[in-house]
Amino acid sequence: LRTVGRVDIGQVVPDPDQPRTEFSDEALDRLAASIRDHGQLTPIRVRWSAPLGKWVIIAGERRWRATRRAGVPAIDCVFVDGELARGELLAQQLIENLLREDLRPVEEARAFRELLSLNGWTGKQLADALRVPPSKVSRALTLLDLPADLQERVEAGGLPARAAYEISKLGDDAQRRTLADAVERRGLTVADTQEAVRRRRGRQP
Repeated sequence: LRTVGRVDIGQVVPDPDQPRTEFSDEALDRLAASIRDHGQLTPIRVRWSAPLGKWVIIAGERRWRATRRAGVPAIDCVFVDGELARGELLAQQLIENLLREDLRPVEEARAFRELLSLNGWTGKQLADALRVPPSKVSRALTLLDLPADLQERVEAGGLPARAAYEISKLGDDAQRRTLADAVERRGLTVADTQEAVRRRRGRQP
């Protein structure tokens, strides 16, 4: 098939605008071992970049990284013809990552924001395009209202995204940081965090 082929691994490069930026070394090692033992089971999707003179990954960067780590010299690809608009490309990358639950919360939120801007979508239109609940989009975008240090704590995994969403309802960054400290230090549940937010906002249940 003209749209499917095997390409030298050095002729394929990641998309610099890919929404996912972190990859687990342990997970890559497991996938690399599987590729060495069983071969590449699913091709990656690539598009040609004339400026780079290489194939750029649309979907499958994790498999590409694992294939390199396995020492395999070539990789199976599906070639996508024509130019893809940035919004269409980002949507495809997001869908793959969302299906695999690979994106970290703030990575996901930034990708949502970029798609909204590129396509002029509403939150509901974005949710429909990605086949996710509108509440997932609105909660994710709210994380971007938090100060940068709290976003970093969400990304590091110390501050759960659901708790951070509740904390974002507080208007004062000092209160947000105090409550975030309590969540991490005392292991507050989402329900505990919701009640703490209500108290701080003067709305006793």
